[in-house]
Amino acid sequence: MEWDVREYETIDSTNLEAKRLLDAGASSGLVVTARHQTGGRGRMGRSWLDLPGKSLMVSLVLEDLGGFEAAVLVSLSMRAAIVRSGGEGPLLKWPNDLVYGDGKVGGILSEAYSVGEKEYIVTGLGLNVGYLPGELDMPAKLPPTSLLIEEGRIWGCEELLSGLLRVLKDRLKGDRGAWIHEYRQHLAYIGQIVKVGPPFSFLDYPQGWEGDIEGIMQGVDDEGNLLLAVEGRTLRLKTGDIQRAG
Repeated sequence: MEWDVREYETIDSTNLEAKRLLDAGASSGLVVTARHQTGGRGRMGRSWLDLPGKSLMVSLVLEDLGGFEAAVLVSLSMRAAIVRSGGEGPLLKWPNDLVYGDGKVGGILSEAYSVGEKEYIVTGLGLNVGYLPGELDMPAKLPPTSLLIEEGRIWGCEELLSGLLRVLKDRLKGDRGAWIHEYRQHLAYIGQIVKVGPPFSFLDYPQGWEGDIEGIMQGVDDEGNLLLAVEGRTLRLKTGDIQRAG
């Protein structure tokens, strides 16, 4: 795959621009990146805020992938690009965050988009790169952090994007069945007690249960559902947000 990279100084949303470019004739391999977004979004309609030049913000157009599969691919590739550049790299918090401990350094939003009979996945990545601690006073479900804070060195957004695209290109040629195995290896909170609060969707939600659910995180199944050990049984969480209990 050859990447078609479109760069912007300021834009409302890289995901929205990717959709507009698809409508105008672009195709798989489109990459939209910007130094600043005025209307960045995360999951469940949450805002993604940034300071100009301090974040890597990019949307990638892929095809023949499901939304969770694309999120796994992009998150693994971003982590690998950081590690290849000499970093320790974040862990992956199900379903779509990159974290150091409880600090969120990045998030991913995958959206299906159709143009005529063609189906695409638009996967947006926001990564906090060059923020100092005092610059991260932003509303968030998890406390925000940055690569500068966690890795103790200066990173270039262009360097990180180039690394991400190189890794992605290699992985798209490889065995897709290996992605979920690697994803399990780098999941955050394995073996720890986590809490899930509504809204959420369990495939086997216990009748009569109300409020938050706490259990031991066991991993994910092959379909990307979170496996949670609760009172002697394993529940499968399809959608929802988790955090460490306590």
